[in-house]
Amino acid sequence: MRLLKTALVASALAVLSVTTIASAYAQDTKIGFIVKQPEEPWFQDEWKFADQAAKEKGFTLVKIGAEDGEKLMSAIDN
Repeated sequence: MRLLKTALVASALAVLSVTTIASAYAQDTKIGFIVKQPEEPWFQDEWKFADQAAKEKGFTLVKIGAEDGEKLMSAIDN
């Protein structure tokens, strides 16, 4: 009987831990959106709709303008 109680408590703690960890990861999701010409209306619209998706889906949008190859590679690396 004591073994059964111990197993139940351990199972409950495991489920609680997994749930807590999963919710922590879901809250900290960041998605980078790199565009090559951030001043152009087309890319402004893309960012606008990406902002809407971020609000609906619950993630943080990181807007990155990379006008040249070096900025692009730096943005991807970071």
